[in-house]
Amino acid sequence: MARITNGILGGFSGKVGTVVGASWRGIDYIRGLPEPSNKPATALQLAQRLKMVLFRGFLLGVDQIIENCYQNYEKTTPMNSALSYNMQYAVTGSYPDLNIDFPNLLYSKGDLLSASSLKVVSTETNTIDFTWQNGDFNNYRGAQDQVSLVAYSPEGLKFAKLTDAGVRADEGSRLIFPGKFSGQVVHCYLSFYSKAFSIASTNEYLGAVTVI
Repeated sequence: MARITNGILGGFSGKVGTVVGASWRGIDYIRGLPEPSNKPATALQLAQRLKMVLFRGFLLGVDQIIENCYQNYEKTTPMNSALSYNMQYAVTGSYPDLNIDFPNLLYSKGDLLSASSLKVVSTETNTIDFTWQNGDFNNYRGAQDQVSLVAYSPEGLKFAKLTDAGVRADEGSRLIFPGKFSGQVVHCYLSFYSKAFSIASTNEYLGAVTVI
């Protein structure tokens, strides 16, 4: 059964015969129901399904960062945009042996400028230090831009993240892991966010490091 939302001339939500009505961000639309197919899935279709499985659960580990910082997208949600991008550009290997390409992973995307000489090192137990250098400060590289640090352990299958790790002018910040990460190799990322202008930077991959 469908429900008319704005009178007889308005949009509707639900199923009527072979069509479905819905609304997304105030836009009413209808689409046809997919027809069942007895054809076996192609290798390309199977690869796409595996990519979806690979990233859908993975990206939930940074879902709040994606919601706020994955920008410059159209006609979709930040999560769906991040999912689409990473399925296309952050996969390595051939089906069925597909893996996440960590250097190309994006969870933050925007017009804010990044930094230079980014480095990451572990010199104390269960910690990682991030450092960077700034250029001249301006609206797209502000001294008070918020710093976000992310590390992912393939061995532990978990993220460690700090979304308020200081400001750009500090040129350094420390991530202390919640729990035992010592001995694990983690992939490290850094990004910035301007609260004043609600603009994010595209995250940078700093490499993999073994946590002491």
